[in-house]
Amino acid sequence: MSIAAIMTRKVTTTTAEASLASLRQIFTEAHFQHIPVVDATRRVIGIVSVKDFYKTQSAIADAASSQTTELFMQARKVRTMMTAPVVTVRPECSIIQAASLLLQHNISCLVVTDAQQVLLGIVSWKDILRLIVQRQQQKQRRQEEEE
Repeated sequence: MSIAAIMTRKVTTTTAEASLASLRQIFTEAHFQHIPVVDATRRVIGIVSVKDFYKTQSAIADAASSQTTELFMQARKVRTMMTAPVVTVRPECSIIQAASLLLQHNISCLVVTDAQQVLLGIVSWKDILRLIVQRQQQKQRRQEEEE
């Protein structure tokens, strides 16, 4: 089975020039853990995790007033905290290969792109774990039906 079967195709993205305040809104409203950073042609140029975001925010939030923190969030750009380059895979990548990449790079998601690095989707360790659990449950049901 390939990543294409389990990847999320509708992906919320941001740009390198977006403010951290706009990123905060995405993380708060959508409850995503990872936001790909794309250019005008939807080519992937980076990624931001919610963990990276809160680490950056906490560096100033502890020592600054809420007004100063908000000014910082409005002025600071995503490009200053995004991770680049991004570990990407093609849609035909196998689930096993994807899981190996997650472990090898100690990351929790992979961005799925075409040959030109244009965003097609995203897959996380939770997507892979969900598939494993579903398959195991199906296997158990079949065994119970046979008994």
